[in-house]
Amino acid sequence: MPSWLTPDVVDRLIDGTALTVAITVATCLSSFLVGLGLASARMVGPTWLRRPAVAAIEVFRNVPALIQIIFFAFAVPNVVPFEQRRTLFFDNPVVDGLGAISGVPIPYYLAAAALALTLNTGGHLAELIRAGMQTVPVEQFEAARSLGASRLSATRTVLIPGGVRAGFPAISTRLVHNMKNTALVSFVAVPDLFQVIQGSVTKTFRATEFLLLAALLYLALSAVMTFGLGRIESWLWRGRSIRRDVGV
Repeated sequence: MPSWLTPDVVDRLIDGTALTVAITVATCLSSFLVGLGLASARMVGPTWLRRPAVAAIEVFRNVPALIQIIFFAFAVPNVVPFEQRRTLFFDNPVVDGLGAISGVPIPYYLAAAALALTLNTGGHLAELIRAGMQTVPVEQFEAARSLGASRLSATRTVLIPGGVRAGFPAISTRLVHNMKNTALVSFVAVPDLFQVIQGSVTKTFRATEFLLLAALLYLALSAVMTFGLGRIESWLWRGRSIRRDVGV
């Protein structure tokens, strides 16, 4: 092992990688649910729901993730009067519990960063899922309705499964991109993998070595995630012929 990779650095890298993985899993799941809800609202929702869904998608996916992270971490608490700010954001059982689980010094910043990543990725996923839904033959949806299924039931059993299957290659790419975006949480004092790398560079001035190590670690995480998502895609298409016709 090289001299610059001390046991203390290795321990911090392990902790940072574990936190990066945890943030990735949490935000991928939550952003998929957000994207699914927004796509469904835009595709088959009533007009009063469709328009806010369109607005939310455009805002969440077009405002850079870093700006959203900093906004939720620093700007949102400033809206609340100083007297209530500490109790609401930094000193309550929910935030304390998150800190105990994650070991993060300021757990609200972790929650704010996770929310920002969820909304940003959810906005992108909404468009990918919607594009997938548009490939589902309208006859399938109408057949379900003619057999007595409600609009909601037909959407849940026909439109959403077909749309997710068709759009899953693009969805997978976006989820891997979300994992790489977790490096941005280091800007709000969340001790993820990239912040550990930054701290190590500052202490040792070995930027080349640590940045190459960071690149290798993120490549490894991307490879593992791509493999896992590929297994999920195979499961989604089992018993069906795979279609690759979603233009997104």
